[in-house]
Amino acid sequence: TTQTYILEFGDQYMRVYKDKGQVLSSGSPFEISTPYLEAELFDIKFAQSADVLYICHPNHAVRKLSRTGHTAWTLTEIEFTNGPYLVQNSTATTITPSATTGTGTLTASASLFASTDVNRLVAIHGGYVKITGFTSATLVDMEVKETLSATTATADWNLGAFSDTQGHPSCVSFFEQRLVFAGTDVEPQTLFFSKSGDYENMTSGTNADDAMIYTIASNQVNRVRYLKATRTLIVGTSGGEFTVSADGTDAAITPTNITIKKQSSYGTANVDAIPAGNAILFLQKAKRKIRELSYNFDTD
Repeated sequence: TTQTYILEFGDQYMRVYKDKGQVLSSGSPFEISTPYLEAELFDIKFAQSADVLYICHPNHAVRKLSRTGHTAWTLTEIEFTNGPYLVQNSTATTITPSATTGTGTLTASASLFASTDVNRLVAIHGGYVKITGFTSATLVDMEVKETLSATTATADWNLGAFSDTQGHPSCVSFFEQRLVFAGTDVEPQTLFFSKSGDYENMTSGTNADDAMIYTIASNQVNRVRYLKATRTLIVGTSGGEFTVSADGTDAAITPTNITIKKQSSYGTANVDAIPAGNAILFLQKAKRKIRELSYNFDTD
């Protein structure tokens, strides 16, 4: 409330403004480098928690901007814990890890990997690994992040949902002590919730605080364009507006009670929505109308 900043994003840089002027360092404008090209700037979406800003763009891994001082800003790529993952493999392709701890390789029985899979997570043998290098479509280097139970070939594996191959989340929001991501290229209408109170932990399960993955069931494939937290989580897609909440109660959402309901069918453009009082303002799909989404007690 007493320290507010304006951030200027340009072609692979970020600058800072405060108190009617530009923040300087040794007489020059303070600046840090970013991966975002000029053509990508208007597709950036973000969510803020105090001195930390989570930044999403579909072409880049999720990043965290942290401020520890007036001229002390850092932009780092997030390394998520144990997920999120795509659905479990249903093909005959097996993966064989060379080690249960430390570093090693993953060998696939058929073409599976791509050079864009570097830094992608793979869940296998009760643990998970991160791909650290690409050799061929059947061989990659790996670093074990959670100890594996065996080094045998298995068809029971899951590839990470966030990668340069599958795309990265395009929008983000906080909701009920969770960090929520959505809008990847391959799963455009899937929501990814972190563990409660642990924003970068994606370990899924059935416990109340576990992370969860939820895909909107609709007649069309509607990419999620924005996420905004009000009394419920508002999800704006290219084909309609939805709310996410606990099933018929005032309880917090959990993996066993989450429900999603469609509220309208206007659709939204790829422009972040803005909370205004108790309402959400968003730009309609054709970019010719601004609409207000608010709760009406008479119609619930």
